[in-house]
Amino acid sequence: MDYIQRSIELNGPFLLFESLFLIGGIALIVAGYKIKKKSKKVGVVSIFAGIIIVLLTLYLMFSTLIFRLNS
Repeated sequence: MDYIQRSIELNGPFLLFESLFLIGGIALIVAGYKIKKKSKKVGVVSIFAGIIIVLLTLYLMFSTLIFRLNS
């Protein structure tokens, strides 16, 4: 537990920046579902882009916590 806490303290700005992308990806997915009722193609593209952004952001957050520990 000490390792995770220290990693979060050292990498706070990186994780904050990455969490903004995570929120943006989730917003794209939600907007895609709402748009899908009116325009099916645009909604599917928005959902797909949101899923890709969320997955990449989760991977970056995980790698930031594991590999950026400078102590």
